[in-house]
Amino acid sequence: MIYTITLNPALDHFLDVDDLRVDDANRVKGECLYAGGKGIDVSRAIRQLGGDSMALGFIGGHTGQVMIELLKAEGVTCYFTPIAQDTRRNIIVTTARRRTQTMLNSRGPKVTKAEWAAFLAHLTLLNLRDAYVVVSGSLPRGVPADAYRQIITLVQSRGARAVLDADGPCLKSGLRAKPFAIKPNVNELRRLTGKPLESEAAILRAVEPVHRAGVEVVIVSRGARGILLIGPQKRYRATPPPVTVRSTVGAGDSAVAGFVFTHASGKGLEECARVATAAGTAATLAPGNQLCRVDDVRRLASEVKVVSF
Repeated sequence: MIYTITLNPALDHFLDVDDLRVDDANRVKGECLYAGGKGIDVSRAIRQLGGDSMALGFIGGHTGQVMIELLKAEGVTCYFTPIAQDTRRNIIVTTARRRTQTMLNSRGPKVTKAEWAAFLAHLTLLNLRDAYVVVSGSLPRGVPADAYRQIITLVQSRGARAVLDADGPCLKSGLRAKPFAIKPNVNELRRLTGKPLESEAAILRAVEPVHRAGVEVVIVSRGARGILLIGPQKRYRATPPPVTVRSTVGAGDSAVAGFVFTHASGKGLEECARVATAAGTAATLAPGNQLCRVDDVRRLASEVKVVSF
């Protein structure tokens, strides 16, 4: 079973306009709503790949109920912990003329100590043996700063493999619990290590202490250059074919979905690198927050070049 955890989800409201004029009326040409948040995007992408997962996290108010209905419509199973305050709502404005994307991210709810305890209690009720638990995104107010360390320690003590995709203090805290895998991009790895990481060799050196600290797999996403997947014995460079990018939203989450879905299917790290790269690239072909589409993933997977080095 694959579980995804999104502690600070959001209802993403996408608006398309010709141009964004300040202090003037702007006519909206198109709009759509998506259940957003990094873990939720992983669940949505896994569904696109033909797999099943369960989305976990906090949900509250009318906004939260809308998100649940949207996820059900996509076939994503949910087991959210209810909270008193409303789930946040983000607004993303895309301009056709300038090809810009402006994001207005709301502050979000404050989680109480009782709600945090209820979430941890929910985790203990799940069958976690041999499961995969994706832990990703930011923390809402009120949640302990070491929330990811607590979650990873809990789920791995019950036989699960934790996959961490976070930044800054969340990444540093989560690493203390020795997750099975992490998926930083180059900038996130740079912030973690404090090093410039201007070459592939520098990236590999930066990963070495992470491995020694107990993380088995490190997946470094590098945008159009693909990913580096560094395992305990082997490492792989996966390079996608050139594509016309429509949106980079959710590309990293789609890559995580490709890795987890493939690894949970019993495939080796080379195939995981291939599918993760194909899924992340496929997400850039779709507008807005539509993530990867399985037909694109299959086509691109045959074109991804994977080299063991």
